[in-house]
Amino acid sequence: MAAGEFTAATVRRVFFERDGAACFLCRAPLRFEDRGIGWSMHHRKPRGAGGVKGRGAEVFSSAANALTLCGSGTTGCHGEAEKNRDVALDRGVLISRLGRGPAFDPPQVRVQRNDKTWWLLTESGRAIEVESKSWA
Repeated sequence: MAAGEFTAATVRRVFFERDGAACFLCRAPLRFEDRGIGWSMHHRKPRGAGGVKGRGAEVFSSAANALTLCGSGTTGCHGEAEKNRDVALDRGVLISRLGRGPAFDPPQVRVQRNDKTWWLLTESGRAIEVESKSWA
């Protein structure tokens, strides 16, 4: 699927399956039925109040912009990402909404899991490991 072809429901299912029914960051197992309490969708590049329409809106509905995170936005890994935004930016969990160009395009921004591995998320709903943890 191309960017913009995902509905909210298909994005949730695609990224939940992509992330192996687990929190993308800590790998805690999750159940799809627990959405909203046990896990939630995190937008790496936030949409902002009122949503996004017009040119560029497809970035915000892309599977590359979505992470399955444990918690509700105030708890779990989702809460940590919201509370510690500087760390989330450094790890690619959060991408500046105001930034323009490839450095701020979700498919181009790698994201780091808690195990220190780095991943790229694709618009077609895949996660590709791009750098393993080093033991040096």
